[in-house]
Amino acid sequence: MASIVIGSAAYFLATGDDSGTPELLDSTTEPGDVSAPGIAEPGDPAPDFRAETLTGGEVGLADFVGRPLVLNFWASWCEPCRREFPWLRSLAHGDDVAVLGVTFDDIASDSRRFAEDFDADWPLAMDPTGEIARMFGVRAIPQTIFVDRNGTIRSRVYGLASKVALDRHVDELR
Repeated sequence: MASIVIGSAAYFLATGDDSGTPELLDSTTEPGDVSAPGIAEPGDPAPDFRAETLTGGEVGLADFVGRPLVLNFWASWCEPCRREFPWLRSLAHGDDVAVLGVTFDDIASDSRRFAEDFDADWPLAMDPTGEIARMFGVRAIPQTIFVDRNGTIRSRVYGLASKVALDRHVDELR
């Protein structure tokens, strides 16, 4: 069984083709031991925070109340994050959902360069102490959390989220 899962994961990661392949990294199933007690889980209110952005402004979760939110934890050194950014950009350019990125264990200048390289024009918060990641139980990236318009966490994806998975989770927020 393990070889089937490993083979499927290797195929998906190598090809990016998730048609007919289970969404191995989609957290709608139990992720195993990746969360810790006291962190926000689906069904819980998303913890609010304020943070400096890569462009020098400030952003917080409360800024998005009333809109569905895709909260993505990423870093410049993360290869799967590179694959997700174009999909996140397409969501951010839509009218019905907001996207907020949070850097994870990254150097600010590297994050800025990455954001410029990928034309990331949505808000990107810095988390230099890791406090935001801890509030959400993020210990590995990429990780994407879907928050409804009332501020409640509805679902999360651990690891690379395919475009199909992102669209499905966003549709559930609408």
